[in-house]
Amino acid sequence: MKTFLRAAALATLFAASTLFILFAAHAPRASAQDANQSARQRITVASGARVRERPDTGAGELARLQLGVVVDELERSPEKSKVGAAEDYWYQVSAPGGVKGWVFGSLTAPFDSSRREEIYRRIADERLASSAATFAELADLVRFLDRATKEVTQRDALAELEFARLQALARSLSVIPFEQHETSPYKDWTTERADEIVYNEPSGQWYVRAELLWNLQKKYGDLPVGERIGWVAAQTPLPGECEGDLACTLFYESATNGQYLKLYPHGAHAENALNLLGETFDAVVKDFQGDNPVYQITPDERADFKKTLATLRAQLTPAASAQSARVLKQLGEIEQHFH
Repeated sequence: MKTFLRAAALATLFAASTLFILFAAHAPRASAQDANQSARQRITVASGARVRERPDTGAGELARLQLGVVVDELERSPEKSKVGAAEDYWYQVSAPGGVKGWVFGSLTAPFDSSRREEIYRRIADERLASSAATFAELADLVRFLDRATKEVTQRDALAELEFARLQALARSLSVIPFEQHETSPYKDWTTERADEIVYNEPSGQWYVRAELLWNLQKKYGDLPVGERIGWVAAQTPLPGECEGDLACTLFYESATNGQYLKLYPHGAHAENALNLLGETFDAVVKDFQGDNPVYQITPDERADFKKTLATLRAQLTPAASAQSARVLKQLGEIEQHFH
């Protein structure tokens, strides 16, 4: 009997120990899962995402969130709802500043800080791809990229985001109505970005300073994105207008398409650059062959004119194609005429 009781006691102790071990093994896992659930985050992928009191478009509005704001996810609605053409869940979130409310799912996306670079690049690409983006949305995109470029450390991702930021800024300037440059919010925006933009009086438009793009190309010229930056830099207008000034016209081409060809003589846009140079040179040749030529070179301009011709020739020669040979021939005709 004593032996039986001792065996029963040992069995009970073993069972209790086993339960304790199982509990101890599973308790940390459950805590980790709870922590992961509570740490779930989302990021806004639209401008002015409304935070509402309840998961309903008719509910009161508590706040509006800028593009790229990271929020903590607290709860998800049991079922999806349809808002416009989108069908998604509603998410109860905690936003910066202490605001708590519900945001419609299609205005956000899951956020994982370990995939920050990928997420930021996707948002930038999607926003830039929207041809219907408004001024407010483009300005919001620029501000998001201001923040994003300060958070990213991977060099290739940083290059893409810095490039996207200048493209977004250029887009925001391009949609400013000509007659409203001096009114809010456009005047506020151009004042805020004064160090990065320049006004072109002849066209009545603001442009990103081309040197910012060329500096960016120099910074990331060893990466694939460098060529794309160089092409956008070449196609970014310079302030002023040559108006029949040949020395100015040739210098402009050298500073834009010529500079691109110098860097990328066989780049993806080399043919386009050569075509644009050819169109300009052809117009000059036709002009001095006409009865009332507009283009002239004064004695004071001759030294700069020759220097620009030499620069253009050096920029064109590495392209080494039938097309570049034709453009070089046009350049030779211009040089010979104004020798």
